[in-house]
Amino acid sequence: MKKLAVLLVVSALLLSVGICMAAESQKWSTGQKNVMVDRNNDGKIDGVDIYDESGKVVKRGYDSNGDMNVDNWETYDNNTGMPIVVESDKAFLLQ
Repeated sequence: MKKLAVLLVVSALLLSVGICMAAESQKWSTGQKNVMVDRNNDGKIDGVDIYDESGKVVKRGYDSNGDMNVDNWETYDNNTGMPIVVESDKAFLLQ
């Protein structure tokens, strides 16, 4: 009886670990990646490129006035890679 109880506990533990590992793997593989960039090569971050899980750019942010806050965004079409929405936000309300 003790062996059966130990076997059940070990099996439940292994199943739990497997489920957690699968969930963590899924989280990492489907997430977007944000890459900070220096667009004008002055040594300061002045933008961000956001990539989807396949490595395509889905959105780009630009700091147009050098204050290190993104104030212009371009959203890209998944199929063509062309910008489809361009937003400017001098009040920094967009994210």
